[in-house]
Amino acid sequence: MSEKLVTPDGSPPSAEGASGSIPSIDRAAGARILARSFYKELRENGYTPKQLLALSTELIELITQDLQAERKGAA
Repeated sequence: MSEKLVTPDGSPPSAEGASGSIPSIDRAAGARILARSFYKELRENGYTPKQLLALSTELIELITQDLQAERKGAA
């Protein structure tokens, strides 16, 4: 794990305030690494591309719901 993706004590950053302490480029790189690792692990454990697509669709739906809730809260 990149040193930039952990706090000074070596622990992962908390969700609260993490966006201010980690540059967005490092967060994007971390997300990319996590996604690739997650994909590889699932494929090695027998998940098919079709199953991974269904999982990805569900994740997108959950994120969409979060964004819609945030929008309603800001209105």
